[in-house]
Amino acid sequence: MKTLLIVALIVTGALAAGQGKNMQSYNSLDTNGDGKVTQVEFENKQQSKMIKQAEAGKMMRNVANAPHFSDVDTNSDGNIDKDEFATHQVKQQAKNRKNKSKNKTRGQGRNR
Repeated sequence: MKTLLIVALIVTGALAAGQGKNMQSYNSLDTNGDGKVTQVEFENKQQSKMIKQAEAGKMMRNVANAPHFSDVDTNSDGNIDKDEFATHQVKQQAKNRKNKSKNKTRGQGRNR
């Protein structure tokens, strides 16, 4: 169970990172090509991506903020469809833009 949670956090960390080039595509998650993403596919892809990141010596930023399968599977049917995935991606990108904007404004207005 602990390993599964770590894997989920690692894979979804890429989604939460806020960099468009690192965002997963639906087809990359739907590994068997059946038009739906199961929790196993979701977590396996996350784990694979995190292993590649670690092997490349990249830092694991925002892993704790990574979405869980249930965050994306909004209708709780046990699968992520393309609409759920697209909606989640839009929300993540908006959240990331907001966070970047907030970080840019920190420290402004201080007198030195």
